[in-house]
Amino acid sequence: MARLTQGIKAVVEVGDEAVTLTLREPSPQELNDFLSKRQHRLVDSRLEFFNLLLIRVENLENTDGTPITADQKELIPVTWKNDIIFRRFEDNGITLIN
Repeated sequence: MARLTQGIKAVVEVGDEAVTLTLREPSPQELNDFLSKRQHRLVDSRLEFFNLLLIRVENLENTDGTPITADQKELIPVTWKNDIIFRRFEDNGITLIN
């Protein structure tokens, strides 16, 4: 049986390491705002939405070896942010059965 969770965990494979990024579930208004904005500024809207929801970063270091925290959103690669938001909120793999 599936269970709802407190957050959304996204795992990014970097070589043989796994980085875990935890996002909170958006409110209905936040999700609506994101879905409305994305039609005009697709990538910018995804990045803003990711930054809004990110609450934790695990197993990711800066180039100098210091851990990256959720407060350092600007250090997380744009391609990761874009892909995570797309996969979770735009291509969520839900199958509808008639």
